[in-house]
Amino acid sequence: MTNYASQPLIFLLVTIVSFFQFALILRLLFEIMRVNFYNPVCQIIIKLTDPILKPLGFIPLYVWRINLIIVVLATAVTALKIYLPYISTGFEFSINTLIVASFGKFLDEIFTIIWWCIIIGAIGSWFMAYNSHPIFTLIDEICEPLYRPIRNIIPATSGIDFSPIILLVAIKVLQMIIVPPIFHLANQL
Repeated sequence: MTNYASQPLIFLLVTIVSFFQFALILRLLFEIMRVNFYNPVCQIIIKLTDPILKPLGFIPLYVWRINLIIVVLATAVTALKIYLPYISTGFEFSINTLIVASFGKFLDEIFTIIWWCIIIGAIGSWFMAYNSHPIFTLIDEICEPLYRPIRNIIPATSGIDFSPIILLVAIKVLQMIIVPPIFHLANQL
């Protein structure tokens, strides 16, 4: 296949793999944050991820509430997402570099998804008519366990809740501290 013909195919494959990676990350966040699995949005994510996670479920690998099967699978899907654009170019990665970089990208995307959940939840809180939608309920269930420790230290003042702002700053700082050393390690391999 020529480069012109392969580019749309690679784009479609990367899009499908990215969508599945997003579903896996959401599934992981749902389990960590203990959201209501009867939420219609949760049901969609469960139906998308169960065909792959159910057969692997006989191996109970949990650390705290983190399902390591999802972490390993999401890291592998992230590696595929990183590698796919380079298939037609003949560029080769070291497997160690690809695994470490994939884990770093996986963590980076978790931080990004949480960051956007906080932004969407904050904007959604301004519009009371839309707060009953299942997506806003789900976003609140994802963000609430993260807000709780901040609200215990700094309660809402005059009806203004500063916990989303503080959490956004903390997430960006953590992302800047945790992710770059992983990518640096991947470059060293």
